[in-house]
Amino acid sequence: PSPEEQYLVMEALHELDRMLASLKPRVRQAFLLAQLDGMSCPQIAAELQVSVATAERYIATALRACYAVQFET
Repeated sequence: PSPEEQYLVMEALHELDRMLASLKPRVRQAFLLAQLDGMSCPQIAAELQVSVATAERYIATALRACYAVQFET
């Protein structure tokens, strides 16, 4: 990759890191379980000992934050 491409990748990673840091810990954990571990909402709910609706709400919150970083900045 060119230096410019490297810069753009690093900037995107920094934005993602800031977004993740801004999330509440349980929201961040649910999002990472879904995205990195490929867990479903029922699996996340069991892991975090919350209802499926709460796990879904956590994921939706994190996805809205991702959308904001991508399209609203």
